Amino acid sequence: MIRINVKRAWGLPVSGRALVMREGFSPRYDLDRWTGVISRIGHSAEGESIRDRVLIIPTTKGGVAGGWAFLDLLNKGIAPKALVFGKLNPVMVQGAVLARMPVMEGWDQNILEMVQTGDSIHLDPAAKSITVHA
Repeated sequence: MIRINVKRAWGLPVSGRALVMREGFSPRYDLDRWTGVISRIGHSAEGESIRDRVLIIPTTKGGVAGGWAFLDLLNKGIAPKALVFGKLNPVMVQGAVLARMPVMEGWDQNILEMVQTGDSIHLDPAAKSITVHA
């Protein structure tokens, strides 16, 4: 079991399977918004579904459209369970809150080296912590 602390967090506790990305993510430009599958050719998570996953992402990409995109994904039943960013922007925070999706930022250890896609993880936003059950 590994515990990772974050600087900022919002939302309710959630558990799920990790989807680790090696580069930034935009729900508008990297995703097929009808299927929830990463569709950008060459993306580190290309071909992976975000549905019910805890996305671990180094940074955001894109602009204001990212905010409404998370609500759209929720309404289609293909949204992720939560978002964990190394660095994020206010638009992604707004989108996560609008979609009632837990969001975290600023890990104290390099989570990208500690968590693998498919690992079981638990997010506790109130405690600002992530627990990894590999």
